[in-house]
Amino acid sequence: MAILTVPSDLDLDALLGAYDLGEKRSATGIEAGTVNTSYVLEMSTGRYFLRLYEEQPKAGAEAEARLLLHLAASGVPTPAPVAARDGTMVQVVCGKPAAIFPWVTGDMLCLKAVTPAAAHDVGAALARMHLAGPAEPVATSLGAGRFGADELVARCDRILKATEAESRSQAEPLRDAVILVDRRRRNDLPRGLVHGDLFRDNVLWHEGKIAALLDFESAHRGPFAYDLAVLILSWSFRDTFDMDVARAIVVGYREVRELAENEREALYTEAIFGALRFTITRITDDAVRVGKKWQRFVARREALEKLGPAGLREALAL
Repeated sequence: MAILTVPSDLDLDALLGAYDLGEKRSATGIEAGTVNTSYVLEMSTGRYFLRLYEEQPKAGAEAEARLLLHLAASGVPTPAPVAARDGTMVQVVCGKPAAIFPWVTGDMLCLKAVTPAAAHDVGAALARMHLAGPAEPVATSLGAGRFGADELVARCDRILKATEAESRSQAEPLRDAVILVDRRRRNDLPRGLVHGDLFRDNVLWHEGKIAALLDFESAHRGPFAYDLAVLILSWSFRDTFDMDVARAIVVGYREVRELAENEREALYTEAIFGALRFTITRITDDAVRVGKKWQRFVARREALEKLGPAGLREALAL
């Protein structure tokens, strides 16, 4: 959600001319995130959110739009794209796929505001999303995601060329770790739609309740245990893991969808893989520019390794 592409007034007017949203009053870029360009649109009919997809092709953006329509219809709190007059949900602006979403009133929680009660609710919300899953033909449009082991290894080649010496020094160890952990991942885990990136800035809260789950660009078909592990990594780590928060996430999840025994066994490995994924992508996506330090995920991985598989299960009461 960074400002990587700057449409002209003519570009925006051409885009908005395809919709029935009234007159444009203002368009303000949002300086946040690292991958896509985002704008707040103030229209005579209300406020909207514009996303320009910087990495996704149009087909990928359209697949995400269909997924969001399905999830919204299934009761998952996420805004579906606004349809243009011709019924399409993805346009092209400055050569980039673009979609307009209703504005959702809400705020993300800062880390200090993440209580066990909030953690319980977000765990339950993730489980509901897993159960909703994608219906056909939406399911067939979801692949294995953009951040599998092969893709992460390829990104390590980019890290070798990084300007920062500390980042370059991580390239080979990260490559070796990804290959090793990927060999340990289980192929028999329950799978379906996973969000893949349900961090605090992708959940909006309003009046103490979840208002929206956002940013399904990384959604793919994968093991549910991976998605739960990412949620734990992103919501419960301060200087070390806050196990009250981590356990609350798991309790909330299990109240909606129970974990199979093989998922409980695999959670440690999936969490290690998740820590590696976000270490690598934060280096290669220049996330430091917006304050997202890759070193934080090195610390998460080290904390996990200190616990070990049995220690993590015990800490999570699994």
